[in-house]
Amino acid sequence: MEFPIIDETQNYISFCQKAGLPINEVPKKGKPMDFTYELAMKEIDPHLYERLTEQGTLKADVLDRHQRQAYWTTDVKELEAKGYTGVAANLKKEMIEGRRKIEEEKLLEMIKRNEAKEKLLKEKPTGFQGLPPLSPETIARARAQWGLTGEPTY
Repeated sequence: MEFPIIDETQNYISFCQKAGLPINEVPKKGKPMDFTYELAMKEIDPHLYERLTEQGTLKADVLDRHQRQAYWTTDVKELEAKGYTGVAANLKKEMIEGRRKIEEEKLLEMIKRNEAKEKLLKEKPTGFQGLPPLSPETIARARAQWGLTGEPTY
C-alpha cells in the first residue's frame, strides 16, 4: 500500500507571506532550515514546522504519554525541544482553555456566594426585630445589675 505524499508548497508559501519573509525552497526533512525561518515557523505555524522537520526521540515517559495522547503540562517543553511543535501548540491551547474554564467557574461560584449573602442582608429584619425575645430571668438580672428598681426617682 502506497501512502500519498502531501505537498506542503502552498502551506509554505502562505507561511512566508504571513511572516513577511522571502519565498525560498520548501525545507526538507533532515536538512537544516534557516534560523529566521525556523523561529518564525515555530511561532506562526507550529504544525507546518512539525510536518517539515524531523522530530527527535522523546524521553520514555513522555513518549508513552504521547502514544496514549494523555499528556502532562510538563510535557510541553520536551515536545517543543524535540520538534513536536504542533502537538505542543495544541497542548498550550488546551491549557489556556482549561485555566479560563477554572477561572470562569470560580467567578460563578463567587457570584453565587455574593448573591446569597446579599439576599440574607436584604431579608434581615432591621433593629432588634430579628433578635429572640428576652426571658424574664434575663430582664431581672439586667435590672439588678444596673440598679433599676422600677420605682420613680425624683
